Amino acid sequence: MFRSAVAGQTPAEGQTSKAGPAGEVDMALAILSQQGFQSSVLDDAWFKTIVANLPAAVYTTNAEGHLTYFNRAAARLAGRVPQIGKDRWCVAERLFLPDGTPLPHQDSPLAVALREKRPVRGAAAVAERPDGTRVAFMPFPTPLYDGEGRLVGAVNLLVELFGGAEVEDEASEARHKVQEDLRLAIAAEQLRLHYQPLFNAAGVLVGFEALARWTHPERGEVPPSEFIPAAEECGLILPLAEQLLRRACAEAAGWANPLRIAVNISPLQFRHGDLPGLIETVLAETGLEPERLELEVTEGVMITDFDRTMLVLHRIKALGVRIALDDFGTGYSSLSYLHAFPLTTLKIDRSFVANLGVASEAAAIARAVISLGHALGIEVVAEGVETREQFDFLVDEGCNYLQGYLLGRPMSAEDYAVEMGRKV
Repeated sequence: MFRSAVAGQTPAEGQTSKAGPAGEVDMALAILSQQGFQSSVLDDAWFKTIVANLPAAVYTTNAEGHLTYFNRAAARLAGRVPQIGKDRWCVAERLFLPDGTPLPHQDSPLAVALREKRPVRGAAAVAERPDGTRVAFMPFPTPLYDGEGRLVGAVNLLVELFGGAEVEDEASEARHKVQEDLRLAIAAEQLRLHYQPLFNAAGVLVGFEALARWTHPERGEVPPSEFIPAAEECGLILPLAEQLLRRACAEAAGWANPLRIAVNISPLQFRHGDLPGLIETVLAETGLEPERLELEVTEGVMITDFDRTMLVLHRIKALGVRIALDDFGTGYSSLSYLHAFPLTTLKIDRSFVANLGVASEAAAIARAVISLGHALGIEVVAEGVETREQFDFLVDEGCNYLQGYLLGRPMSAEDYAVEMGRKV
């Protein structure tokens, strides 16, 4: 049997249900927390019927946040059939704050509840369905523990908020404003690049990663987690990505030191246009040696149109360009993908690095990824290295390259002029 972080008795034990959504939440939490989502009682018809027919959306996850169960209301709210074991932290594909700001899944209330091992209340959010419609809701994520007090997962209830249409209209207006401002910024080439250094295990600088930055004239710094999804949503990512690729390659071509330059590629670039042709043109125009360019792709690219992605990556590799798989371990990669695609680099996601010395699982995962990369002949990079302890552990385990605030923060090319051998 599992227990919840919230106290309370089940209705069978005499708890009185309050009227309205709050009462439904209390009752559902009480039932789920007492029964436990992995308990054999989930096989009982009465329990499955109760949960399946609750008017509030209900889903459960394991301790890592991967979906283990959802009811009909959860699928209805998400506008799709959630994927057991694949969806993480939320059943909705995309989340936003009420003001329209994108909400990364790893920062969602349930992710916070698991990370901080506490119930999270009062954090309204907006879910976007695949058809583009949005629904405002109030989540009630609650950690679940086994009989010995070990965290085993969480249960989350999503209660739709009245006035959701108004929230959606406000969020839509804010989103369109960001997109229009971004369109003007791209046309005026106002977005800039910062560069974060990459070191080998011996502490020698080997390259930089180019990271997009946008200073809005009124809002100030707009985080990439906001403007990159906005650009992808309205199609601006294609001209933006091309602009940044050209700028990064031109910058690196002017360095006296032949360091690598890594550039992030959007999944949309694989589905639209001729990405290998664009890269070949940019290399020819800037004079950058192909082996100095590394393109970083995310795991999502691998599960979208496998054949096309395979063809595109092999054409890029044939140019002599390096290909890195970014944020490894947080998505859907399998060994078959790693074996099939022409990768040169695996980047261990920063979430695993951050937990080194905190969670034993993080050390095991980092060690396994490094061993896997070496077995496949793929170099391994650790992102988000912020402490000497993390650095020492990764080097001792054979990690090839390291990147993070301990070694250098993202800054302008002018700030790294000496290290780059930048021509003044």
